Amino acid sequence: MPRVAEQQGVGIKPVRMVILVDESGSISAQDMAREQDAASLISQAELSPNSTVSVVGFASDSGSKPAVDVVCPPLTLAGPAERERIAQCVGELRKRTTEEGAGTDHAEALKQALSYLDQGSSPDEQKMIFLLTDGVLDVGDSPRYGVGKTAQQRNAAAHEVIRENLVKARDAHVQIWPLGFGNVDKSALDEFAQGGFQNGCGPGVPQPSATVVSGSADVAAALLRSFSSGSCTGTGPVTQNQLGSGAGLDVPVTVPAIATDGSIVVVKHDGRVAVEYVDPQGTVVPKSGKTASGQFSVSGESGAVEVLHVVDPLPGTWHVRLTSLPDIPPQNVLTTVTWRGAAQAQLLVDPPSPAAGQEVTVSLQVVLRGGRPVTDPNLLQGLNFGVAMESPKLPAQQLTLRDDGQGPDSAPDGTYSGRTTIPAAAAGQVTFHGTVSGIGISAADALAAVRVAPGVPVVLATTTLPTIATKVAPGQSAAAQVSVTNNSGQRRRLRIEVRTTGHAAITVPDAVHDADPGISNFGFQLVVAGNSADGVTTGTVRLVDDADPATVYHERAFTLDVERPGPPFPWLPVLGGLALALILLAAVAAVVARRRTQEVKDLTVQAVRNGHRTYLHAEDHNAVLFPFVVSTQTRVPELHHTKPGDPDAFLLTRSRAGLRIRTPYGETRQAQLDEEVEVGDGLTLVVTQPLIRAGDDGDDPGDDYAATASGPDAVAPGDPLL
Repeated sequence: MPRVAEQQGVGIKPVRMVILVDESGSISAQDMAREQDAASLISQAELSPNSTVSVVGFASDSGSKPAVDVVCPPLTLAGPAERERIAQCVGELRKRTTEEGAGTDHAEALKQALSYLDQGSSPDEQKMIFLLTDGVLDVGDSPRYGVGKTAQQRNAAAHEVIRENLVKARDAHVQIWPLGFGNVDKSALDEFAQGGFQNGCGPGVPQPSATVVSGSADVAAALLRSFSSGSCTGTGPVTQNQLGSGAGLDVPVTVPAIATDGSIVVVKHDGRVAVEYVDPQGTVVPKSGKTASGQFSVSGESGAVEVLHVVDPLPGTWHVRLTSLPDIPPQNVLTTVTWRGAAQAQLLVDPPSPAAGQEVTVSLQVVLRGGRPVTDPNLLQGLNFGVAMESPKLPAQQLTLRDDGQGPDSAPDGTYSGRTTIPAAAAGQVTFHGTVSGIGISAADALAAVRVAPGVPVVLATTTLPTIATKVAPGQSAAAQVSVTNNSGQRRRLRIEVRTTGHAAITVPDAVHDADPGISNFGFQLVVAGNSADGVTTGTVRLVDDADPATVYHERAFTLDVERPGPPFPWLPVLGGLALALILLAAVAAVVARRRTQEVKDLTVQAVRNGHRTYLHAEDHNAVLFPFVVSTQTRVPELHHTKPGDPDAFLLTRSRAGLRIRTPYGETRQAQLDEEVEVGDGLTLVVTQPLIRAGDDGDDPGDDYAATASGPDAVAPGDPLL
């Protein structure tokens, strides 16, 4: 399939992965469902539209059926239709019967995976195998490993096939991430992980390793961690919440500012559960289309795993809202977010044409899709910045880079700088190779080739430039300085050039200056265009020969903050109107205040018993009475709105003094918001008032939503993750 053009020319590196899923006879129905969920999760959570995913089930060859079941042949995730196909075809995984071959043939599974990873792969792809299994190698019933052989002899033959293919995996740069649950052989899984390719996302990132979990309920979260380390994908916390029958949940997830591509993942088990996604500004986003918050597409909406894919997402706290139907059993719901930053690494060497033995400064910066520079050092924590200097016939030299405002680094602004000396033996060309690697970034390498001058340049120059702490209003300027040493014996005419990346256009009014022999200094202004938008802007200042601009004497990056100042007294123009508005508001408030204090439209009742908690929201948005029924006949208490003729109803009312709860036994309890009230039979009631999102006037039936419970009260002790 042809590759998909990435957004605005900067994309994230694709992956080619095969998910191997155990279908042996020891798999239970619940284990198989959890394996399907996990396979669907990581295949849909992958971010690049150029990534290729395959899902293969395996058991053993009994002589009547092959050991492998290819349920999802290699498919490039070009769009929502392809991701939806992956979500559907994992449902074809199933437990094998004895007649079909109910053993466990890891050897054939590995061979099938390697055959897919070798088909049309490109050098820029990361290649991975995820192996999900609940048992040990067992091909005792498989005649392919020898007719008339014992089970032990056949297992030994299969093990030798595994060893041979692990060598092929290592040579082909294929990582293997085994995940075992149940009665597994940990040493065998370690052999898989250590036998494949080991160099992944850079220093400090976990290398391929075997993971063993206590049961299939933990498979999805464990596999997500392996997927993160193997594909360099950032992941948020994996949270679980209990969704009751006919109830709702609101779960926050955080999208960091470095993310250019993200997926919000919801494992809900039942396709009838409805999911909405709310951006950081409080707006429900579409599941297909584009808004100011990003470009959206959804997959798996009617299945057990639903994923919302977002290109260029608005950073901040998003909310996942889930709504269950009354006939859907209570269940645990898993939510998380994955992301990567599509980036380019930019490398500068100063001076651009050094002499052998001369000291140079090297700077490395990350620029995201759309030319957005990363200037917040906190977003780059955990990433590895490296530069190697290479020249013919000399060993490569690694530079030490820093972003702390010390030494060659100008300020903590996301630009990492280091200093080195051009080797005296270097001749011709020296190449600097910059890399940025780690979890959550998909950065291209940067190369800068410099021509080594035959001797010390006759013109040396340096600059003092603005830093990220410099704030400049549109139409205003920031001062900079140049220092030049001219050893040519004659006057040189120099020109200042500026290139910018970011929100602002910057010019230099007096760009040409004369430098007489000796040392000279002069200042210049970086003028920000009057129509520039607010925000951090990065750029590069170059000092060139005016007669021959190809001769560059000096080049250095800078960062400044364009900020439009507010008026000195912003309240004066509106003071009269504000006073009038306050008078009118006070009059209106006096009329409606009493009614507002009695309304129950934004209240939620929580029933807590034996460590379990359920929720019920007010049904009538104009009422001053909130009747409800609590049933304690089941393990988890059930909350319902009253029906005609219901005798055992609680009644909640509200006033300025607080809340009043009348029990079915004729007793009355006084309470405040968030206060626990014991009402007998081990039952405790709590009344809460959820937050109202920005722009919510509270008058529409869809406006109110309940904040979800978190922590141990929200999930029954011992309930599985999924």
